[in-house]
Amino acid sequence: MTIETTLGPLPHNQLGTRINAHDHLFLDSGPGGVNVPDFLLDDVDKTSAEIQRWAEAGGGAIVDTMPTTGRNVDKCVEVSRRTGVPIIMSTGFHKGAYYWPDHWRYLYDEDEMVELILPEITEGVERTNYRGPIIKRSPVKAGVMKVAGEYNRVTGNMKKLIRVVGRVHQQTGTPVYAHTEHGTAAAEILDLLEEAGVPLDRVLICHLDRNPDLFLHKQILERGAFLEYDTPSRFKYQPESIVIDLMRSLIAAGFGDRLMLGGDMARRSYLKAYGGGPGFEYLLTEFTPRLVKEGFGEEDLRLIWHENPLRWLAG
Repeated sequence: MTIETTLGPLPHNQLGTRINAHDHLFLDSGPGGVNVPDFLLDDVDKTSAEIQRWAEAGGGAIVDTMPTTGRNVDKCVEVSRRTGVPIIMSTGFHKGAYYWPDHWRYLYDEDEMVELILPEITEGVERTNYRGPIIKRSPVKAGVMKVAGEYNRVTGNMKKLIRVVGRVHQQTGTPVYAHTEHGTAAAEILDLLEEAGVPLDRVLICHLDRNPDLFLHKQILERGAFLEYDTPSRFKYQPESIVIDLMRSLIAAGFGDRLMLGGDMARRSYLKAYGGGPGFEYLLTEFTPRLVKEGFGEEDLRLIWHENPLRWLAG
């Protein structure tokens, strides 16, 4: 099985032993960077410097989780060319705040949406995120699809988009990841994906560690989905001790084969190249060594960083 990346389709043994399951390299279009300037990530030199530090710390492939807004496939290709790090591109849909009110996601019916999303996987990502009217397709194919909840709910428009993602998954087998706003609405998202025909062992739920309820996490994992945690280094959400205790409890309960880590470095203020911190490499230079000191074994780390991402990506 090969994985589609900015360096072309790669066999699993060329993705590295530390796979970042959720991050953001660029956000340079749409309302995200306009409404929140800290979100504007548009500099190839700065992003390349960040990813070079990630690579020097032992980092491998990165899943870029900007779908049909803010995404810039050509800049990601250039970063890969400079650093040698493969980047897995996304298609699908983020939460509503990243789209203008008249965006095409609100205008087209399901059949028309499938005609836009399916070619991003079978032919190549659209370079302008279908801002149109001319389609400019990259040779780089999307390797994952995104859906997103809002706080405590899934909107009617997103329910339609989840059905679109389900139809595309049934034709391509492409894995799905789901944004949860502050760790809410995860069960509803899983219900909708399951109804849309997506096997839950191909679904990754993001940000659930922002709602570190062990009972809830076990419920999600028992349904077969993966969880990706990304609060380490971002102490505004919670101390790292909380997510470490959560991971330890889930591994003890037999769910070590369903956990992954991501940086979610989606702000200038998180990135050293923009004058912030802690930078992409923090998970490898600080958090993983802490896991070792906290008693996590090499097998735990191998699953979290390597085997689990590959099983989600490749099936």
